[in-house]
Amino acid sequence: MDPEPPERIYERIAAYGLPALAAREGEKVTLRHSGERAATVRGVEARRLTGLAMAMAEAGELALESEQWNELREAQRRAMFLALGAERMLFRASEAFAEAGIDAVVLKGPSMAHTIYPDPSWRPFGDIDLLVRTRDWRRACGLLTELGFTRPLPEPRPGFSERFGKAATHRGVDGLELDLHRTLVVGPFGLWLEPDELFEHAILFHLWGRELRRLDDTALVLHACLNASLGQHPPLALSLRDVAQVVWNTNTDWTAVCGLAERWGVTAVCAHALRSAAKTLCFALPEGAASAAVAKGQRRERRALRAYTTNRRRGGTAVANLQAIPGLRKKIAYVWAMGVPSREFMRRLAAQEGNRSRLRRLAVPLRWATSARR
Repeated sequence: MDPEPPERIYERIAAYGLPALAAREGEKVTLRHSGERAATVRGVEARRLTGLAMAMAEAGELALESEQWNELREAQRRAMFLALGAERMLFRASEAFAEAGIDAVVLKGPSMAHTIYPDPSWRPFGDIDLLVRTRDWRRACGLLTELGFTRPLPEPRPGFSERFGKAATHRGVDGLELDLHRTLVVGPFGLWLEPDELFEHAILFHLWGRELRRLDDTALVLHACLNASLGQHPPLALSLRDVAQVVWNTNTDWTAVCGLAERWGVTAVCAHALRSAAKTLCFALPEGAASAAVAKGQRRERRALRAYTTNRRRGGTAVANLQAIPGLRKKIAYVWAMGVPSREFMRRLAAQEGNRSRLRRLAVPLRWATSARR
């Protein structure tokens, strides 16, 4: 029998422990030591699948040689130290926000690892995502600055983040990153949903004896779907596992999920993520999720979704965002900020991506605008 492609091996690791798994009966998953066309421990670590791989190996379903065992244990140790560091950073930030009267909701990372996974070590994470209300967003940025955080890349123009942005990355003195969100996703879907409504779907969870807030199961399903389908194309194996995990390990009211998805304009995204997770990880969807997976959503949703899944590299998401922004003045403000950002933004961007002239920068959104008009 021909060996499975590396990505399929990683997907089988990501699917470990799911019900109705369609794996090859009696055949273990095998990792290789090296090679461009082989699944390796290094590849598992890069995809943040070390926790699932450890559990799979301990169950006797992942074949490892002694050297690979040591390599995997060391990789998981690094992942857990990183997660603990991120949780310490979360405590510092959440305490500062609470003292300042700023509501914050923990997204992904620890809020999923410690609530919906059978063991938090199965779900490594290396940063923290915190959601705050748009009205508190700039004040929260200021508090993080007081705590010693810096922003690797400022917003293109003042006020851009509150009007059009999703989140801003803040880096601590230890190099760990905290993404401060005001909505769940960048682009048209982020503009259509109501971020403040997310706080009506916040519930308490406990992390090392402390009370924090996360999204309830209804909103958690939608956020997992948004992250899987819109975060990266093709979807990351761990993001698809998050979808599968919330589907099977939460008390999900699918009528409520579908109603919220329709109101937020993400029905098509939710359906796409559910289908992708089930197909990639080879598991059966429960009845309510199966119905949601065949929903079509509005035409504008399907058109916007294609911008994330087909022509993303050609500025498709920016074009879709431009089309979704209401009013000519706001559209002009968006294009101006993207095409003629501040000097500080250009200086920081050049340090990250290499030099780019302001004229070349301006040409990019002009091409987006021309494409949107067509």
